[in-house]
Amino acid sequence: MINDQETINIFIIRHGEAAKLWDEDPDPSLSEKGQLQSNGIVQKLINELDGKEFKVLSSPLKRARETAEPLQKKLGFEIKIDDTFAEIPSPEVTLGDRKNWLKSIFDTNVADSGEVQKNWRDGIINSISRLEEHTVIFSHFMVINCVVGWLEKKSQMVSFYPDNCSVTKIEIDDNTIKLVTKGEELKTIVQ
Repeated sequence: MINDQETINIFIIRHGEAAKLWDEDPDPSLSEKGQLQSNGIVQKLINELDGKEFKVLSSPLKRARETAEPLQKKLGFEIKIDDTFAEIPSPEVTLGDRKNWLKSIFDTNVADSGEVQKNWRDGIINSISRLEEHTVIFSHFMVINCVVGWLEKKSQMVSFYPDNCSVTKIEIDDNTIKLVTKGEELKTIVQ
């Protein structure tokens, strides 16, 4: 744990490109491109993390855990799997219907989302609010949108399109949580 005077840095990293689409496989590994992207995380974060104690959390999904591996090999940290940062729950939605269901969520007002999704979002926000040390989180598009949307006071479920292996940075300073930088956005949006 850090002292009360120090700013807590939190880095939320979207996983690298998956080998299969969200409506093709519920838990795909990284593609070859995703593996290359995850290697790039080392250069993005090495200076930020150098000399600091930090914890690392990851979604339980393979693509997030695999994205953390190159940085783990370089810095030798332990990864704690945290279900809070898993992708948005889609109960009772068949694999083939997931893409259309997810697209329908994009423009949904947070207040109008389902109870399961509201509870999922609240869990993410509560977990972020309770962090007491520098933290790196390997997670997903919708998780990042929950955090950014909350900090920017956006009403929609999706407020920006983080690219694979983008790094969003937030800080907690004197119990105030603020967005420092959003990660790189997707250059093209897949419809």
